[in-house]
Formats: sequence, structure tokens, C-alpha cells
Amino acid sequence: MTLDSKLLPQIHSIRLRGPWNLEPIARFVVAADGSLATSQVEFPPAARMTMPADWSAAFGANFLGLVRYHRVFQTPTGLENGERVFLVIEPPRSRGEVKLSDRLLGVVEHGGPFGRFEITDQLQDHNRLEVIVEHPVHDDAGRAPADIKSPGGLIGEIRLEIEEVVSVSDAD
Repeated sequence: MTLDSKLLPQIHSIRLRGPWNLEPIARFVVAADGSLATSQVEFPPAARMTMPADWSAAFGANFLGLVRYHRVFQTPTGLENGERVFLVIEPPRSRGEVKLSDRLLGVVEHGGPFGRFEITDQLQDHNRLEVIVEHPVHDDAGRAPADIKSPGGLIGEIRLEIEEVVSVSDAD
């Protein structure tokens, strides 16, 4: 590499549109004082969806709670030495805890930055991606937020980004 060359990433994206399996694991109910309580009754049935989408089509616009989103994907083929793979999750409507093959990658928050997790060294032939989405996220006192009426879910794109860093000369 010469002094007047630059390193530029080239990114190839693979959208993880689906199908995704959605499984309600808790339901929140709003008490008279505005606090949220967890209920284990009256769950809607599990569903399959293509992302991005909120969960209202599967569970109804008024469903509040925890939903496990999961799907399996294969390792991208043709990866070369030096290429890195990132899982990118656009922020959900509330909060999402992200796991790859039962290993916690991190959390994405409504209004926060995209979740971008390097997963190169964790990839297996078959990878199980799981996002536990909580909607709404309540405050420390257990109260529901003002925007409780918006449906929850993974409302943004979820994708793999394969990044290769290439050297580009200023003379090019």
C-alpha cells in the first residue's frame, strides 16, 4: 500500500426478511394507576411473518408484551479471508435483546442507533437468530409510556453485511 492510498470498505448486504417465527412469551396489562403488570393468560397463537413489520397483523394492534422473534439462516457462502460479517438490526419500536445461537450480542432500543454486531467468528453452518422484543418499555416505576398505543415489533430491516476492506489509490 502506498502513502496516497486509502482503505475503503465494500459492503454487500443480505436481507433477513423471513419467514420469521413470532412467539408471545408474556402479555402486559395496564393497571388503573398506569403501571404495567405481566399476565400469562390469553396469549395469541404463534405466527410467521416477513420483516420488517410490526406485530399488529399477527397479535392485534393492542397487544403489549414480550415476543420472541426467531429464524435460522445459513452462513453466507464464498466468504474470503479478511471479510467480516455483521448483523445489523434497525431499532425496534421498543426494546430488543439480540442473541445468535443462544449467545447475547446486545440490545437495540427505540430511538437508538442501529444495532451492528460483528458475528464473523460466531458463524456456524446453521445459525439461530433470536430477538426478544419488549413493548412497551416501562419506566423504573413500572408505568407505561405515553406512546403505548403504537404496535410493537421489529419495524426496521434486519440484514447481514459482509464487509471487505479494499485499498484504493488516490491516483485511481
